[in-house]
Amino acid sequence: MGCSGFAFLVLLLSRNGPALPLVIAMGIVCGLPAGAIVSLPTRVLEQKTRSIGMGGFYTVYYAGMLAAPAVGGKLATWAGTAAAALDFGAAALLLCPLLLWSFHGISRLPQPMVAPSRSGR
Repeated sequence: MGCSGFAFLVLLLSRNGPALPLVIAMGIVCGLPAGAIVSLPTRVLEQKTRSIGMGGFYTVYYAGMLAAPAVGGKLATWAGTAAAALDFGAAALLLCPLLLWSFHGISRLPQPMVAPSRSGR
C-alpha cells in the first residue's frame, strides 16, 4: 500500500498539483515500505549466507539508484517535460507490489534439506 500510495502522489505531483503539501505527504508515505523492503532478504537467507546475500541485494539496489535517475532524465529530455521522469518513477513504484508478490511466492518454496556434517560439529 505504501508503494501504491507513493506512486499516486508522484502522479499528482507530475500533474502540477500543489507542490509543497504533496512533497510533505510523499515524504511521509514513502517511508512506510522502506523498512519492510530492506528486511526482505533476511527472510530467505540463512545466517551463514546472509552477508553475501545482503551484499548482492545492496549491489542491485545501488545499481538501480544509479541507473533509474539516468533513465528518468533521458525520458524527460526525450519527452521535453520533467513529468516523464516522475511518471517513470510512478510506474516503477507500481511495479514494486508485483515484485513483492512474486518474492512472497519464492520465499514460500520448500527449502532444500541440508545433510548434517560428518565431522560431528
